[in-house]
Amino acid sequence: MIKLSDILIKNGFIITMDQNLRIIRDGAIYVNEGEIVSVGKTEEVTSSSAEFVIDAKNKVILPGFVNVHTHLPSIFVRGVYGVMAQGLTSVLFPLKTYFTPEDMYLFGLASCGEALYAGSTTIVETYNYLDHFARAVEEIGLRAVLGEQIVEADLMKIKDGVYEYNPEQAEKGLKRARALIEKWQGGVNGKITTIVAPLAPDMTGPDTYRECDALSKEYGLDISTHLSQSWGEVKQVKRMYGKTPPMHLAELGIMDHRLSGAHCTYVTDEERMLMSRSGAKILHCPRPYAAGGRTNPLVQCLDMGIPVGLGTDNVYHSMNETLRVGLFASRIRSQFVGGSNRMLAVERPSHLEMLELATIKGAEVMGLDDKVGSLEPGKRADIIAYDMMSPHLTPTMEPLSSILLYGTSPDIDTVIVDGEIRKENHRIKGSDMNKILTDAQRRVNELWTTFFEDNPESRRLWERYLPY
Repeated sequence: MIKLSDILIKNGFIITMDQNLRIIRDGAIYVNEGEIVSVGKTEEVTSSSAEFVIDAKNKVILPGFVNVHTHLPSIFVRGVYGVMAQGLTSVLFPLKTYFTPEDMYLFGLASCGEALYAGSTTIVETYNYLDHFARAVEEIGLRAVLGEQIVEADLMKIKDGVYEYNPEQAEKGLKRARALIEKWQGGVNGKITTIVAPLAPDMTGPDTYRECDALSKEYGLDISTHLSQSWGEVKQVKRMYGKTPPMHLAELGIMDHRLSGAHCTYVTDEERMLMSRSGAKILHCPRPYAAGGRTNPLVQCLDMGIPVGLGTDNVYHSMNETLRVGLFASRIRSQFVGGSNRMLAVERPSHLEMLELATIKGAEVMGLDDKVGSLEPGKRADIIAYDMMSPHLTPTMEPLSSILLYGTSPDIDTVIVDGEIRKENHRIKGSDMNKILTDAQRRVNELWTTFFEDNPESRRLWERYLPY
């Protein structure tokens, strides 16, 4: 980590993502005490006293990505999730019950390092034992919105299609959520804030949602929940309450401007209209769904005026790949739904629209747009720089579309969070990532060994997918 009082970035190709979507060739940014002071042409932005100068020639400068929906610690199912059928209920949920609070810190260090390396300067994380995860966020140096997941269902039994609810488990989650809010809201100089996070309508009961609603109002916080994320969820909610998940939450009084729904893959046109009228938001995570052959109507949601942000969800946290998959999946869906006429007009979403979802629109969804999401005076200095001097990026006619279509996490050579340089020359600063990753791998091996010993049927299920 390099902590400096002021930084001058000059000679860069700057994509501001401000209200006018201004792009400045040969541009400069001056940062003082973590705040952006000026943005403009290099000859206009000068500071003879800058403590640190970055020559951004052959670099594209962007706001740091605002990753609106993550489960970063779920890296423990990498290599399995997305390979096995029904990975969420047959792998992730059951193995998650073997987690200890200490695992949250260790996997937090590894996964926060991944997010930072990939240019996400802000994450929105909902998981369990987030008090321990928050320590990792602080150590790696991210900006974060944290929500303790509040779940009532027995996650081990869902893999067998059994929904069994435990109100006492939900009460423990609510207590941890309150403690997280009390300890971390506004922490680390305002870089950590909190959110209320009931898991999903099929796994969290109505009374618990009402308690979450009360907690949200008590502290003036938003609510983030999974919503219509699976067909299993839709069927279970209909079975229990006679309604779809969005209609169920609307009846509970939770469908309003405070609510952000993750995924919304199985939401109908009528329910999207409900969300649009209520001010509710969508956390769009295209990659895991596209891997399973499913797409969401992104353009339709945007055109209906629903606020949408972009998230990586589980296992792999490259915003570059998320941007690409979101672009491709949305266009494929438009062609499939619209037929041959649409095949001749697939310009939506545009490259710029996708970048908006990953920056300023994501910040708006999370209520952080007064601080981050664009490069303009008065905002906090969350900045990333792409090194264009790679054969897959240069030469190019248009750097912005090249970043989206061909860029990778290693191309990001500099990441600045709140005016602190956290990644420099393609390497994370201030953390021994080799040790962190080695320790995380050792712990993953232990978790899987124990899980398979206790659940031999799961071992047999996994062995079907092994090529060796």
